[in-house]
Amino acid sequence: MKKALLVTVLLIATILLFALPAEFSRSQNPELYKELSAKAKNNLKHLTLEQKQQYKDLLKQYPDILMNYLLAYESDSNLAEANPEDIKSNYETICALLNKKGLNYPVDFFLSYVAKQTVSDEPLTAYRNILLKDGLQNIINTTNTDLEKYHAVTLWCVSRIQFQQTSGRDQSPLDIVQKSLIGRCEEMQILLVSACRTIGLPARPAYTPWWAHTDNNHAWTEIYLDGEWHYTGDMDMAWFPDNTWFSDLVDKTVLILADGTLTTWEDEVLIKGKYDAVINSTANYTKERSRKVKIKVLNKNNMPIPNANVIPMVFNWGSLRSLINLTTDKNGFLEFTTGRGAFYLSVYTKEGKALVLIPSNEEKTIGQTIILDNIDFAGGWSTLEYPEFSGESKTQPDEYLNAVNLEKQRWQEKQKVWEKEALKTKTTDDSLVIKVALACRGNYSSFWQFYQRNPNPDSNFLQFLLEGDPKLLWQANAELLEALYENWLKLYKPEMDEEYVMSLFSPAVYYEDLPKPVNYKKGKAQLYPESFRYQFPHNREGVIKVLSRLKKKYKINSKKVLSGLLPLHIMLQHKNLTAVQYKIMAVCILRANGYPSEFSRIPNLVSVFIDGDWQYVNVVKCTWEDLSKDNKTNTFELTLQIKDDKGTPIEVKEEQLTLCSYADGAFYPLNNNFEYPESGKYSGIFPVSDIWLQFGYRVSENQTKVLLQPLKPEVDDSLSLEIIAEDYPVEKKD
Repeated sequence: MKKALLVTVLLIATILLFALPAEFSRSQNPELYKELSAKAKNNLKHLTLEQKQQYKDLLKQYPDILMNYLLAYESDSNLAEANPEDIKSNYETICALLNKKGLNYPVDFFLSYVAKQTVSDEPLTAYRNILLKDGLQNIINTTNTDLEKYHAVTLWCVSRIQFQQTSGRDQSPLDIVQKSLIGRCEEMQILLVSACRTIGLPARPAYTPWWAHTDNNHAWTEIYLDGEWHYTGDMDMAWFPDNTWFSDLVDKTVLILADGTLTTWEDEVLIKGKYDAVINSTANYTKERSRKVKIKVLNKNNMPIPNANVIPMVFNWGSLRSLINLTTDKNGFLEFTTGRGAFYLSVYTKEGKALVLIPSNEEKTIGQTIILDNIDFAGGWSTLEYPEFSGESKTQPDEYLNAVNLEKQRWQEKQKVWEKEALKTKTTDDSLVIKVALACRGNYSSFWQFYQRNPNPDSNFLQFLLEGDPKLLWQANAELLEALYENWLKLYKPEMDEEYVMSLFSPAVYYEDLPKPVNYKKGKAQLYPESFRYQFPHNREGVIKVLSRLKKKYKINSKKVLSGLLPLHIMLQHKNLTAVQYKIMAVCILRANGYPSEFSRIPNLVSVFIDGDWQYVNVVKCTWEDLSKDNKTNTFELTLQIKDDKGTPIEVKEEQLTLCSYADGAFYPLNNNFEYPESGKYSGIFPVSDIWLQFGYRVSENQTKVLLQPLKPEVDDSLSLEIIAEDYPVEKKD
């Protein structure tokens, strides 16, 4: 009797622990429940039968708004990779938070900025409970105000991540705190947003796809404090919200974007997607200095064009880069908020195109009527201005700076513990092997497991691991390392150079997660299925034959696909792919057959290293891009002479000079590079297409000069251009 009573008490306690406020029930919030329930069920339709059933079981076990939201607003590609038990763990942790702290926000706001599990493109993991045990529970227990939570959680992050520029594949919060302690800006964002949400502090990712006044981009975190969104860019300088290294540069930006899901009328929503909404957050930074851009798009008969593509562009890394792809409404109208920096607008439909410069100014409203036609852009020089803005300078309290230094010491101590443990478990004195094990950081045990199964691996393979993407060593388990090595033994030749090796053996193609081994052969893990490998001649014709086989097995079908980026082992389970997934698959199958290959942003094209050079191949048409229909070379030669305004030949930086292909309103930099023989002369051989020469340089932080030159080459043309770079900055040398 006592035992039965104890079981009943424990059952009631468990029910109370995971009980949700009434607002999350079907009866109290029927419209939201209906919307999320339909979306959650629809989100499962492209999963495998086993996965679909597992998630349906979760919906039966937890028939409420929270569980439906978690399954509705995680991409089906994330669900395909995730373990349903991880979602259940996050769900129970969110319930416990609500049980302890109550619901302090509207339900839809709470779901979007507290309950949302993933932040960017990182894998979905059961991170919340683990992070609570790693110190976040103490923050919940000891803080009272949101500002106190903000100070505590940013400090917590300082001892768990430091900045390092790495590849574009995202680590999960658990990868960061358990295996690397390192990440680029987007991963610092992932950890901070995840930590904030875990303790109940609303947070969302914010970013500028490309800076306008300088090269590169950036991502950071916005946190909801006192009824408003605030930002922080450095977790070790975060005492004051809205005070970071780029605070004085916000007026130079064009667009600052944030991600949400269940938006309200207060949000300036630029794009509403299946899983998220892109929100224009620019006004949160530029305040009263914001500009409202109002665009009317007409055809040559002055009739409005609905659904025209409108792409704001800035000059970054030698080319005009797209910030976002917007569309006009049914009346050909579009309105959005920007900062005060200059930018271009590329407008495109099947009826025509246009490229318009929006200059920097202090006008509150910019009206622009754009008439589309099929006439080529004129091109020429432009001077882009970026205004100064000096905000209030704030000094961090000494007590806070001391606390930051203490957290940084803890970060160092964690590194030392990993190094000590990695050396303690070593099974060899080979210095190269030990170097790789230490490069694995907190993931050292995976490497030692691989080494035990494969003693004395090829030193060239170990060198490849050291010189390649460091995240591979932080994230790969022993089975994946073994699969990589088996592929290495099949394809590696000593005469291969470093560029060749990286483009042949890297396991990830774009920004997708690392693949899992697909099968085992004689007890060894395999990276690619045997059906991927063919015995065709290793030449250009062989590439086309391999891609033709791929085309027979897989189809591009946007209606029957999982969304997002998929690792290879997930793509193999599905015959229908998106255009991007198909290109990733094409690179994988080419690499499996010994062809160094790389993903290209140009639609339908990937680049292949063949006959001593990088060439584009169309993976849909199964044709080489540099060949005409009669199989003749489809290229032209271009020579440039670049001088300053005094007539002196100058050597410009590689990232300042680009040849671009134009397609569907966007510019795509070609992989082909110029050679620099001498004295300001640049030359190269390039495929014939709709080509733009783009050249630009930063005269100062406030001014950029850009040359856009359309080229219309014919096959076997030999074109020569002289470029005079006015005000080109001269670097002073000692």
